[in-house]
Amino acid sequence: MKKFTLSAVGILIAFTNNLNAQEVLRATNGAVITVQNGASLFVGGGITLENNSTLNNTGIIIIAGTADFIDNTVIPYNYGTGKFVFTGTGTQNINSLNQFERIDVEDAGLTLSSDIKSNAWYLKAGKVNTGAFNAIATSTVNTAVEADVTNTNFTNSWINGKLRRYISPATVNNYQFPVGDATKVNIAELDNLTATPLTGVTYITASFGPKPGNDAGLNVSEFGTAYSSINTGGVWYLVPDANPTAGKYDMKLFFNGFTGLADNSFAILRRPDASSNAAEWIVPAGTTLPAAGNPGRTVTGGFARRNNISTFSQLGIGITLAPLPLQLLSFGAAKKDKNVLLEWITLNEINTSHFELFRGNQPASLQYLDKLAAAGFNTGSLNYNYLDKQPLKGLSYYQLKMVDNNNTYKWSQVVKINFDDISSFTIYPNPVINNEFFIKYNSIKVNELKLIAADGKQVDCSFVNINQDQLKVTLHSVLAKGVYTIQLNTNKGVKSTMVVVQ
Repeated sequence: MKKFTLSAVGILIAFTNNLNAQEVLRATNGAVITVQNGASLFVGGGITLENNSTLNNTGIIIIAGTADFIDNTVIPYNYGTGKFVFTGTGTQNINSLNQFERIDVEDAGLTLSSDIKSNAWYLKAGKVNTGAFNAIATSTVNTAVEADVTNTNFTNSWINGKLRRYISPATVNNYQFPVGDATKVNIAELDNLTATPLTGVTYITASFGPKPGNDAGLNVSEFGTAYSSINTGGVWYLVPDANPTAGKYDMKLFFNGFTGLADNSFAILRRPDASSNAAEWIVPAGTTLPAAGNPGRTVTGGFARRNNISTFSQLGIGITLAPLPLQLLSFGAAKKDKNVLLEWITLNEINTSHFELFRGNQPASLQYLDKLAAAGFNTGSLNYNYLDKQPLKGLSYYQLKMVDNNNTYKWSQVVKINFDDISSFTIYPNPVINNEFFIKYNSIKVNELKLIAADGKQVDCSFVNINQDQLKVTLHSVLAKGVYTIQLNTNKGVKSTMVVVQ
C-alpha cells in the first residue's frame, strides 16, 4: 500500500507550475493520501483517485487552475473534517460519491459530474453548475450554505441548478437557497420555521428557471382583486423528500432582475411542480401577506413574501393591475346591554373609502343599516366598532360591505346573533398578544373550550376560571398569525366567535 502523509504545519506543495486541466496527482488502487490538521496541500492541476484509494483530509487541500477533482470510488466514505478549496481563473469539474466536510468555491465555475455532498458550501466566486445533479448541504445549520463577505447576497457565486438542503425546522428558524440561472441568482428563503415547525420533511431541493407556459387561462384573485399575469422573470421549485404532515413557514423570493413590478401589486402564487398550465396557479390556502408598504410588498425591499405556507410546489410572482385591497381579519357581533356591538379588524388598508353595515332577519334579505368612514391608508391592523342601539328581536344577521375609493367592494361573511338569548361573551385583548387572552361572559356556564385554526385543526390550549363570569385562555405554543375560531360548549349550547393572533 502506498501512503503519502502531509503533517507539517504551513507546508504548501505544488506538483506543477502548469495550471492546465491535465491530471497532476493520481492515487492508484490501494494508495492512501493523508493531509493532517494544520497542513495544506496545494495542487496546481487535476486530482484523480482510483477505486480502492483513500484520501484523508483534516487540513486544507487547494485545487488550482483549470483542474478537475475526480474520485472513482465505488463504495463511498467520508474524507474527514478538512476543507477543499477550488480556486483559480479557470473552470473546474468535480465527481465524487464521498462526503466532504467543506467546499470553498472561488474560481470561474465549478461543474458537478455527480451529486456532491458537503456539510458546508462556502461561496466566494464562480457559479456551481449542477446540471442533472445536486449540490447537497448535509448539515442542518443555517450557515451550511454561506456567502463570503465579498459575495453580498450571493451575487458573485451561487447554485446554477439544484441545491438540496437538510433542514431542522424545530431548531433552525430560516434557510437560504441561493439558486439561480446562468446569469443571476434568485434566492428563495424559508423563514419563521420554529413557530410552527414542519414535520415529516428531511430535506428540500430548490431550483430556479424560466416560467413554463404562458398566462392564458390565468384565473386567480386575492381579496377580490384579480391577478393579471405571472412575472416572466422566472419561477422557483421547492421539492421536499416527503410532503409535510404539519407545520408552516414564511417564504421570501428575491426577484433579482425582474421587471414590471409595482408596490403592493405583486405576491407569491403556487401551482404543481410539473405544471405549465396558467389555470393551475392558486393562492396557497391559509396564507397571509405582510402589511402594505412593508418589505415583501415593495419593489425596494427586493423580495416577495407570503406567510403561513404549509406546502411546497412551483412558485411564481403574480402581478395585479391594482394594489391588493384590505384584508378583513375578523367581523363579529356581540350583545352589549340592550344593544348589539359589531366589531371588525382590517389589515392593509390602501385605498379604502368606507364601510356599510347591513342587517336583517334572514341572510337573503339584509337591509342597509349605516355607514362608517374608513382610515383610507394604513399598513397595519385597525379596529372598528359600531353599536346597533335598536337591534331586531330574535335571531338576526349582519354583514359588512367594504368599499374602495374607486367604488369596488367586497363583502364579509354573514354573522348572526339571537337577541332572545340574554347570554353573551366578549374576547380581549383581540388581537391576542403574549399567548393569552380572556373571555368575559354572563348568564352561561362554560364547560369546554376549543380553539380551531383556519385549516380546521384544533389548537392546543387550556383555560382557567378567574371568577364566575371570566376565564383566562393560555396558548401552549406560538401560533401563526391569522384568524382562529373559539367554540364554547356551554349550558346553553355551543357558542362561537373569532379571535385574531398577531
